[in-house]
Amino acid sequence: MILKVNRSPGADASGLYRRPRLVLRAKRFQEIPTILANTKSYPSPIRMVGADYSQTRCVGGDGGTTVDTGALDKILDFGETTVRAQAGVRVGTLARALAERGQELPLTPEMGNISVGALAVTTCPQASHSAGLAQLSSLVTELKLITPQGKEMTVLERDRDLMRVLRSSFGLLGVVHEVVLRVQPLTPVKIDYQVLTLKEFRARFSTIVTSPGALRLHISPFNDRIIVERRTLDETASVTRSGIWQIRNSVMRNVLPAFGSTVGSVLAAPGVRSAVVSGVQRALRATLDRSARGVVMHAHEWMRELPQEAWKARYTYSLWAFPQEDFPRRLGEYFAFCKAHYKEHRYRCNVVSGASRLHQDRGSLFSASYSGPMFTLEPSSTGEKGWDDFLIDFNDFASALGGIPTFNQTRALQPEHVSKAFGDRAKLFRALRQRTDPLNRLRNSYFAYLLG
Repeated sequence: MILKVNRSPGADASGLYRRPRLVLRAKRFQEIPTILANTKSYPSPIRMVGADYSQTRCVGGDGGTTVDTGALDKILDFGETTVRAQAGVRVGTLARALAERGQELPLTPEMGNISVGALAVTTCPQASHSAGLAQLSSLVTELKLITPQGKEMTVLERDRDLMRVLRSSFGLLGVVHEVVLRVQPLTPVKIDYQVLTLKEFRARFSTIVTSPGALRLHISPFNDRIIVERRTLDETASVTRSGIWQIRNSVMRNVLPAFGSTVGSVLAAPGVRSAVVSGVQRALRATLDRSARGVVMHAHEWMRELPQEAWKARYTYSLWAFPQEDFPRRLGEYFAFCKAHYKEHRYRCNVVSGASRLHQDRGSLFSASYSGPMFTLEPSSTGEKGWDDFLIDFNDFASALGGIPTFNQTRALQPEHVSKAFGDRAKLFRALRQRTDPLNRLRNSYFAYLLG
């Protein structure tokens, strides 16, 4: 039975308004064909929502029907090399269940709130260890979905071209209700840090990218600091979680976003606010430096779990990816952009920016590293006043430098940004979507604006 939920229009954890006319909670996947077929009772567009932590309006309701898949939360089967789960299972829940069995996902996201269904059909780039696997959706080996006409369909990995498109279809080609993902044996990860200036980063860049391990950066443009976090798989290492590492995790997950939000609302003078934020970021770097000594852990332990209540999250970000070969120069230009924007508008992001190295991954059509190895840039904030205007300027800056956005993580995206970044791939997807869903049952205004 479908449960109708009466909900007035409100913001999700990212601060975006969805505005559906009707919100449903599907208890069984067999209810989905009925929803798709009944256009009178369930108005278009129909958008599925899992954890609702996208940074854009990709699941915007537009006066249509939003279907919550949270009740489809069963892990159906654990195999030696794969795991089968329903779309509503949270990735954090899945990762912990796998760890109990000595297994893990080959890629581990920074946040565990994303649902398996969203993971399967969105572009979620992650710090990667080797070529071929840098998007969470590339872990998918099988999809079960309902087409816009209400028909059940199963797609396997051997259906290579179709799978590539579905892995970045954002629910526009069908409603996914069951997913099979690759797994591997649970392996300890050694965590090391280097704290570098921009000049030092440029000088050491060749060694940084050719050494083994996944790379995650923590970037402070106003302090001229780049913290290089290297995650190296080590089957022989013993897990050692230092106390200072636990403090670091707590600061990154809870204290820093909340502090940034408080500073933004209490301290009105931009100069004072900037000085306070800089001081906290220096303290964080000191904590990171101490926590880097002898830390070995399992990948799922660094996942962040954002709270269910939107007001407690206090964290939002945007993402662009840039070719690896040009990244030191792009990073220098980003530092200059942030300083110029602050000089003109007296605004700076109040949370440390992030970045990840992505190996080439052609497993999904809109992969951020489809054309080659990339580095992301992820300005982060608590959503304070000035953030939205900063993103408008940052998007134009990133697009002009050849950046690649994502539809679910790049805020304030414009059609010209999409066209420049994806070219013929965007045209191919638009044509396929129009043939698959000619009545636009699954398309909302966000994708109509960006893709046509």
